[in-house]
Amino acid sequence: MRFLQLIKKFPYPPKDGESLLVSSFNKELKERVDKIDLLSFNTIKHHFDISKLPDDQNHYDEIHDVYLDNRIKWHEALFNIFSKTPYHISRFISQGFEDKLISVLSKNQYDFVLMESIYLAPYIPVIHKFSKAKIILRAHNIEHEIWERIAKNTSNIIKKTYIDYLANQLKTYELKHIGDADIIVTLTSRDLKKLRDNGIKTVAHVVPAGISIGNKINTAFVLRKPIQISFLGSLDWLPNLEGLKWFINNVWDNTGLKNSNTSLHIAGRNTPESIFSLENNNIKVHGEVRDSKEFLLSYPIMVVPLLSGGGMRLKILEAMALGRVIISTSIGFEGIDATDGKNILVANTAKEFQEKLQFCIKNPSKLKQISSNAKQLFEEKYETSKIVDDFLYRINAEI
Repeated sequence: MRFLQLIKKFPYPPKDGESLLVSSFNKELKERVDKIDLLSFNTIKHHFDISKLPDDQNHYDEIHDVYLDNRIKWHEALFNIFSKTPYHISRFISQGFEDKLISVLSKNQYDFVLMESIYLAPYIPVIHKFSKAKIILRAHNIEHEIWERIAKNTSNIIKKTYIDYLANQLKTYELKHIGDADIIVTLTSRDLKKLRDNGIKTVAHVVPAGISIGNKINTAFVLRKPIQISFLGSLDWLPNLEGLKWFINNVWDNTGLKNSNTSLHIAGRNTPESIFSLENNNIKVHGEVRDSKEFLLSYPIMVVPLLSGGGMRLKILEAMALGRVIISTSIGFEGIDATDGKNILVANTAKEFQEKLQFCIKNPSKLKQISSNAKQLFEEKYETSKIVDDFLYRINAEI
């Protein structure tokens, strides 16, 4: 099989969920297919010098990139209100990308074009025109649902009204065009049901996210005192920033932990100054860390206070593989077959987060079992090699 992958940002370094998923997935996919090429936007926000890509991270036969200034420009966003194409999508419409896509398709024959997210949907007509390849659209999230949840959690009425409008505009576009692909792949059965309930009848499969950790890492669970807790997530993604601020204001600042020796360690790409300004004796802000695994292994407990978002959280899978104890909202671990009290701890309110944190402090022996169960669940269901085998089995049936 021969693949061309389209993605909206270059998938290296793998420090956010999407890049981690794509990088792990492609490493295994390359070993199983005849050809895999990449056409990626190289955005100003996540720009990477491809000449510096390490050999062991190059999972492609050919790499093509197109520079894109995808910064939000408010005058464009304002005028876009009158457009049928949502601003979320229009930021990724590029004549340069279309020209490069036509060139690549004209020079190569592919069996599949794998699109990573609805943001690449504007290029579906181009692919159909210049290639006989089947188009697979992998929906990492139901994108409009993320913005619906953000609007629901926004108190400022003007901002809420605007985000509601954007969410509705994106919903109309997403439900109209996601079915233009030949095959849809969702990460969760919940997301697929959401599409079916909205009338999407395109061939679709659920293939969860997976990652690879390696066997040389010591994942022994040790709970030392004072207890150290981590938060890890890209802080240029609004749901992560929203959830972290909520956690600090409603959980951390309202528990005895704030005045104890317990510490919260925050790490994330593009950490804003508003988060750095929160640093004190009990809160350490690390910014972007070199190695997410090393960071997670340093702290036995991880919190995932997501209030909005969708799809699957790759950082939870990574933390499970490393035997960390995770306290997450139900939204945070959507798509992961985990059970509260067995291999994860679930908290959906400030009170529940406070109770679960106290549980961790008072029950160190029980945390060791939760850690062991989390690693076992990851190995059984979310190791990348199994995920890629499942993906190829399903799409082979569509040839």
